[in-house]
Amino acid sequence: MNFSTIIGIVNYIVSFFNYFLLIFLMQSRMIRSLETKKTSIVMKQPENIKELFSYRLNRLAFLSSTLAESINQDLFDLDKQGWRFIGLLAAFAPMSLKMLAKEANIDKSRASKAVASLYERGLIQRRNSDSDGRSIQLSLSEEGEKLYASAFPIALRRNNEILDVLTEAEKEQFDLILEKLIFRTKILMDLHPRHKTSASDTGDK
Repeated sequence: MNFSTIIGIVNYIVSFFNYFLLIFLMQSRMIRSLETKKTSIVMKQPENIKELFSYRLNRLAFLSSTLAESINQDLFDLDKQGWRFIGLLAAFAPMSLKMLAKEANIDKSRASKAVASLYERGLIQRRNSDSDGRSIQLSLSEEGEKLYASAFPIALRRNNEILDVLTEAEKEQFDLILEKLIFRTKILMDLHPRHKTSASDTGDK
């Protein structure tokens, strides 16, 4: 093998190595570019009140509760407060009026009127507390339990119909996100005790 042939082979090997080195460097640059773009993506800041997270969440709650009230009004003659109380008492009775109002996110005076209406219909019952005879504990009557047994499957179906737009993974992520936001908001409320807001009237509970 003469010298010129050896030089040719060496040049070929060098060219081959440079080619793959160039490919490697290009791929590395592309990866770094993608990573830079990924980390530089930031959530668009709201430009008006309708783009605020709280406004959009309130809108969703309003639409959901309005749909629920329409169905419950037609089938069971129940408004939003009535359905919330029936559902809460079915799950957590016995409850005091104060606790019921807190869990339903409405003020005590409105809660009292709603309880009186349900009591007149024979859907809830009252009894004195075992630990404190002066306080009243609320629970569902037999008729109230029958109504709940009919209403909850409909509420569950409506709940699933709304969430059907999400994949199973998105549902799990959404549930986790909600819990984190609720926890975070409670912390902020504790940090600002002078700015306690009045109970909201939204949500399909």
